[in-house]
Amino acid sequence: MVKPQFYAQSIPMNNSSLSDILRNATNLLHLDSSEGNPTSPPNLKALLDERLRTSKRQPERPESSTLASAQLATATEALTVVETVNAILLLEDTSAIPLLGIRDWRTIRTLISLVFKWGIEPLVLSFSELWATNPKAKTGQIVEVDSKNEEYRTVTDLTTRFMLLLFPQGVKGDLSPTSIATEVAGKYTADILRPAMVLGWLPKSLATQSLPVVDHLRPFAMRLLSILTPALVINALGTLLSDSSGLPPYARRTVTSFLGQQLLRPGGVLGLCESVLGKEEEMGEDVDPDKLEKVSRTLVTVPTKSDPKEYYFAIIPRIIQLLSDNLPGSYRKFGAFTLSQMLRTDKNLENQTNAVPVVCDTLHAPLLPGHYKRLSATYEPLTAQTALSRLIVLIANCDPSPEVISKLLSPIIPSLYSLLFHLASQKASDPQLKERIQGLLSTWGKIVDTPQAIHVLWLMIIEGAPPTNWTSDAEGKFSPCERTDETDPLSLLLPGDKRRIEEDSDVNTNLFDLYPDPAHFVAFLKSLDRGDIASELFIKLLEAYRNERAQGEAQNPMKSLHYLQIFMQMQVQLLGDTSSSILKKPDQLLSFIKQVLETTPRTDELTKPATLNQPHQSPTHDEVDEVDSDDDDPDSEVIRPDDEMLETTLNLLLAVLESHEDISVRSHLVLNDIFTLMEPLSFSSSSQIGPLAREGRMVITARSASYAKGQKASRGGGEGSQEKYQKALKLLQDPILPVRAHGLLLLRELVSARATGGQESEKIEPALAPAVLSIFLQSIQDEDSYIFLNGVQGLAAMVDGFGHQVLASLVREYRDGLEANGTFMSQQDLDVRLRVGEALAIVIRRCGTSLGKHRDLLMPALIRVFQLRTIPVTLRTSSLSLLADAIDTYPLVMAPYIEDLAQGMIDMLQVESRSAPDVTPTREQQKDGEEAAPVKLLGDNDHLSADSKYPPLRRAGLHLLGLLVRSTIRGFEEDEHSVIPFSGNFVQRARITLGYVASTDNDTVVRVMAREIREELLALESSVLGYT
Repeated sequence: MVKPQFYAQSIPMNNSSLSDILRNATNLLHLDSSEGNPTSPPNLKALLDERLRTSKRQPERPESSTLASAQLATATEALTVVETVNAILLLEDTSAIPLLGIRDWRTIRTLISLVFKWGIEPLVLSFSELWATNPKAKTGQIVEVDSKNEEYRTVTDLTTRFMLLLFPQGVKGDLSPTSIATEVAGKYTADILRPAMVLGWLPKSLATQSLPVVDHLRPFAMRLLSILTPALVINALGTLLSDSSGLPPYARRTVTSFLGQQLLRPGGVLGLCESVLGKEEEMGEDVDPDKLEKVSRTLVTVPTKSDPKEYYFAIIPRIIQLLSDNLPGSYRKFGAFTLSQMLRTDKNLENQTNAVPVVCDTLHAPLLPGHYKRLSATYEPLTAQTALSRLIVLIANCDPSPEVISKLLSPIIPSLYSLLFHLASQKASDPQLKERIQGLLSTWGKIVDTPQAIHVLWLMIIEGAPPTNWTSDAEGKFSPCERTDETDPLSLLLPGDKRRIEEDSDVNTNLFDLYPDPAHFVAFLKSLDRGDIASELFIKLLEAYRNERAQGEAQNPMKSLHYLQIFMQMQVQLLGDTSSSILKKPDQLLSFIKQVLETTPRTDELTKPATLNQPHQSPTHDEVDEVDSDDDDPDSEVIRPDDEMLETTLNLLLAVLESHEDISVRSHLVLNDIFTLMEPLSFSSSSQIGPLAREGRMVITARSASYAKGQKASRGGGEGSQEKYQKALKLLQDPILPVRAHGLLLLRELVSARATGGQESEKIEPALAPAVLSIFLQSIQDEDSYIFLNGVQGLAAMVDGFGHQVLASLVREYRDGLEANGTFMSQQDLDVRLRVGEALAIVIRRCGTSLGKHRDLLMPALIRVFQLRTIPVTLRTSSLSLLADAIDTYPLVMAPYIEDLAQGMIDMLQVESRSAPDVTPTREQQKDGEEAAPVKLLGDNDHLSADSKYPPLRRAGLHLLGLLVRSTIRGFEEDEHSVIPFSGNFVQRARITLGYVASTDNDTVVRVMAREIREELLALESSVLGYT
């Protein structure tokens, strides 16, 4: 067995000797067809023996026993020739004139191939098959192993001679500079490493005395692995692993371990890519998917006995280097695919928990402040520009998996946005860089799931400051810097200014440099083109703003202003039919609207006084000095803390309904609750909330009616009325006031056509009457006179066909709730009921003589309203006026109630009449020279007062009494046999009471009316009762 030592043959060093050696090599390889058929094994064996005798000049050489022995002898002789030529080349200077020509090189390569094919490979394969299972476990094979001793020495000798050919100075020397050594090391690396791995790393459990471990091959193999390029070594090791039967299990483990070590060498990952790719693939963009899987599996697999954390910490920065713009596109695909496999949740990757943090920290840390504190010093960290470039390449070449994109971008989205905002604020910045950053942000926004996006964006808002401050130079380079303590903008304000920030600041102007800038941030949201994200973030902003304002004086005014500016910008930029609209999720928006309306105090609780009957207490002199002059104006509007939120919520509701025309109470049951919750808001004294609530109720009512239209098909060809009806409902949902009024006009025309007996196609379906009636009832509560008049005219037009329904609905709106809540009625509620009363008066007059059919529905309700002493006296006066209208319209309607009503009016005058005050000064006042304090009389404009001595109440009572008297006289004049409803005692009592009121009441109008009615009573006595 050849020992590892300096190896050279002593031969003559001249060109003639080299020529003789090459001639013998040609004879060894030459096959003459005349000598037989070379394909026949017996002839081939004889031929090889003949060539050996000829080349070695040994005519007496015995014949080989087998073809394998002849081939082995030929391989051994071929290696001797190669060694001899290599020794000559080693000692000769071949730099000027090469000693080997093209034909010589063909011969040398053939000889080297013969050594491996006929010598080393068959012997190694036989031992590999033997060691595939433990030979010691089978006693029958021990004799066989011992019999292979000679073959074992032969393969060891051949392998050692090759190693000495490569390292003539020994294992510590350099690689031989000869061309043959370079050829062997470059093209036959796998063939040399195969026997070295099998023989040099033979486990002691498999070694025997006759088949020992060849220890001296290990340092040669390791030396060869260390000096060759990673690409060459990785290619060789990969070739060995791809041969399923060429290596025993222990040798495969050894090769795998060396492959992992090669990856950790400088250029190891690049070498792996180079070894896998072909020339065409290396220069192109397309890569075979199988090769991507192969490279990825190789890189993510942790070598045996290696610490996973240390391995990934060393290998991942090298993989990230593949993403460089200077490398071919195929390399970038390898790097992106491998990193995406590490980031993706995969059960086959056992050490993913170790790989993901290293990938993220390597790419994220340069874009975050203080990254040099968190990274190890084992490798040079990336700069911010390099990290951004690597991220862009990685995102562009990996699969658009939400999981991968989220892990890569979500942690640094705040920093990327702050960088984008920094570049946008610079006058001179690279537009391509801004476009690339915007592309990253848009990719993240389009792929990431909604909860993750909301979490990241909301953190940006509540943080209120950029996570990273950036600096840039004239060349366009940028880098992060530490955040500095910034002065609180509020610290520069006077104490009283904090309260006025939200009132005085323009929501479109970022006066205090709030971050994120509202306009820029909302424009960024719009670029994401994600309506679901924008909608949920909008609701979250509204909730945060509402909670902040609920803290009162403890709130952060800057935070409240920031929230306000952002959602105002969202209303400006993200409304409409765009895909990024904040109205894309109506279900969530309607749920939020309902929640706000449920938790907002009712209007009557916010505005009710102590009681309507409690006398007004004037403020003291000191209190007057402390009150602002604007607050003394009784007509000034008081803005409550919840008004702004309510106004925003109601506007949001109208926007949702306008944007989604298919929403109805059937498809979204929550609209029923919202409709009910808006009813008290429609009576709000706020100039904004009341109209918005009424408009919202109107739209919901129209939607309900529209759905009813779709469910109730017309019979008898009523297509014209249905089209007109649908058009009217659509116009009623329009936010423009004249358009809504036109919708009411169309509805009025429909009900008028039924009343006047128009064409059948123009008549409205009876099933639609409740919906139309509800719309008109909503309209008469509107403050706009045009809407009110159209609603009243519509109700009047419905009287002929649906009189009972119209009167019942109006009476219900006019009367219901007075007994329970009349004491705490707001001005807005009173105004609404008075408008309903006006509509009821017109409907009563429209009924005419048909009013008698509705007497029991109308009269008791109006009388009951008059009898309620806790409600505003203005409403009681209104009920008397309505009773008067009923008498004036159809006197017989009051027949059962005339006596009681007349008695009631006299009782009211007796009790509520107020005499003129005595203004004569007292003796004490005359003595002290003081002027008598003026007595404040109750005037006609004290609408909310419940004081029954209100002058218009007495006027209305007198007016009603006068109508009763005149109708009685007129009835007697028409029919002398008609029943007189008044008794003589009543007439006498009334005459006396009216005379007293006409003489003493402090109201001039009351006195005049009492005098006139008294005269009419006198006429009644003389003409009807016969009194004088």
